[in-house]
Amino acid sequence: MGPGSSAWLERRLGKAEVAGSNPARGFICKGCVTVVLATAIGVKFKDGVVLAADRRVSYGTFVLSKSAKKVFLLNDKVGISTAGLPGDFQELIDVVKFNMTIYELDHERKASPTNVAKLLSLLLYQGRFKGIYYTELIVGGVEGGVLKILVLDPAGGLMEEKFAAVGTGAQIATGILERRYKDNLSGDEALKLAEMSMREAISRDALSGDGIDMLLISKSGTKVIYIPLKTA
Repeated sequence: MGPGSSAWLERRLGKAEVAGSNPARGFICKGCVTVVLATAIGVKFKDGVVLAADRRVSYGTFVLSKSAKKVFLLNDKVGISTAGLPGDFQELIDVVKFNMTIYELDHERKASPTNVAKLLSLLLYQGRFKGIYYTELIVGGVEGGVLKILVLDPAGGLMEEKFAAVGTGAQIATGILERRYKDNLSGDEALKLAEMSMREAISRDALSGDGIDMLLISKSGTKVIYIPLKTA
């Protein structure tokens, strides 16, 4: 009867929506396994991190949007890439921005990637009991000269990695990242690897597509890149 069970899903979504899958809500349930739609990645390089995500939002077999923003710069040292239901990750981003503003005013210093990731972990974990957020997030940035890639699952699990991919295209993107990632990548190499991983995921995952947003955060500044992709 816990979160993820059929009875729990019926209470939250209604019986008509519990039939083994419900892509219109931004997830697929197969034996109570939640799969978050779209693709987002994060990669460390020698002087910073790269975050990337696609722009497609699909409700079932219908492409609702080809221009959804899923990569966010929170301050000049922290960013987030997301996959999942836009209503859920947008709410989380708004809550994080509000709390970051309060934190920075109180402490007179900028929030770090760890500050942001721990707040998101708490919010996601609380959602297990009040209504789960159908989203996965990657927090990346620079923290006191240390590079951070922090991955969060829908239940609030928090893991630190050198590179990561989330969403329905994650398996494909991870295959590219594992094969080609190396320590001490340059910024240009990290951007090329992120683009290659996203392109491969998009080419095989029907729920990802319609362009790639990339955000580079380094010790010297930030850079935002958009790569349009031709669609059939």
